[in-house]
Formats: sequence, structure tokens, C-alpha cells
Amino acid sequence: MYVLAVNLAIAGSVVYHLSIKFVPSGVNPFLSLSVSYGIALLLCLPGIYLYEGSRNFQVLNWSVAGVALGMLGIEIGFLLLYRAGGHLGVSSLLTNAASTLLLLPIGLLFFREAFSVTRLLGMGIALCGLWLMMPRK
Repeated sequence: MYVLAVNLAIAGSVVYHLSIKFVPSGVNPFLSLSVSYGIALLLCLPGIYLYEGSRNFQVLNWSVAGVALGMLGIEIGFLLLYRAGGHLGVSSLLTNAASTLLLLPIGLLFFREAFSVTRLLGMGIALCGLWLMMPRK
């Protein structure tokens, strides 16, 4: 299941970045995202009945609003980043590496995820990668 989930996330990310890169520059970004969210809603509805798990809205918590806020930030951020000249091959790596650098200590401190020298070295390599990937004008 882990490998399937990773491959689905990778495929979704590739489709997402290719698609958002081609949103016409004159289109209001909030209109574009509203239509995209509407299509996503329609695609999600059958999954409510096909995927096992509670269908009770009362078990949902604040995290649903957090996911929505995060989605909006990601979508608007990438749309504007690409409109500002962000490169397809760099923007995703740049933002994901920076997110990882922020999430790693959060995982260690609040979720008791394992610390290792390997992860510390990975953070260092990610910082070097971020520095190398930064646009220079």
C-alpha cells in the first residue's frame, strides 16, 4: 500500500504541476482554483462510498479546515510562482525541500519521530540543494 500511495502522489504531483503551469495568465487565479476544486469535489464524491471508513461528519475536526487552508496556499502559491517565471523543474523541488526542512524538526519535537545522524545529514544536503537551486540574477 505504501508504494502505491507514493506512486499515486508522484503521478498526481506531475499532473498537477504540468496543469497549473498551463493555466492562462489572464485568468483570475481564484476562478481557476474554484473550478478545479469543483471538479475535484465531483471526483471525490464516489470515493465517499467506495472507500471504507466512517462517513459521519461529526467525527471530523479542525484538521479539515487546516487541509483546506494548506491546499489553497499551495495552489495559489504555485500558480503565482509559475506566473512570476518559476521553473517547472525547480519550483517543486525548492518548495518541497524547504517544507521538509520545516517539517522535520516539527516531527521530531511534536510527533516523537526518530532522530538520526542520517536525517541530520539529509537536512544538510537539502540545505545545500536549496542553496544550489536558488535563482541567481
